[in-house]
Amino acid sequence: MHITILYATYSNSTYTAAEVLSEELKQLGHAVTVELVHTATSQTLTDAELTIFASPSWDYDGKEGQPHEDFFGFFSRVSASGVSPIVFSYAIMALGDSNYTYFCGAAEELVTLATAVGGKQVSKALKIDQYYLNETTCVQAIKTWAQQLVTPTTT
Repeated sequence: MHITILYATYSNSTYTAAEVLSEELKQLGHAVTVELVHTATSQTLTDAELTIFASPSWDYDGKEGQPHEDFFGFFSRVSASGVSPIVFSYAIMALGDSNYTYFCGAAEELVTLATAVGGKQVSKALKIDQYYLNETTCVQAIKTWAQQLVTPTTT
């Protein structure tokens, strides 16, 4: 499967987590591209069989628990592209701090933004708590989620 991880970061922890995810998915036999979301286009979404949005949760536009501001620009560009709805599958990896009011609030906001342009969420969001303070635990959670994400489920 071709998977694209679109990320944005303030402190580099989201990039580091995206690289861990990428390496695990590659070990599972998938082709993976890691790209900054501000360079992505609507074609980025349609070229991938699965897009993973990776974002910290931050204060943006006076609101707590928002995704990185580059995601707002990306989804605005996708909406304005005139190609709507865009059919794509996505999952979300959000980083945050459980000490804040909206723990990984970026996840819910990204669901709203991606669904509005035609995306279909294929998995429950992975919410990572304090990546650099709990790196070992977080790396294991990312690897476990990656395996669950690409393993077909039987009904």
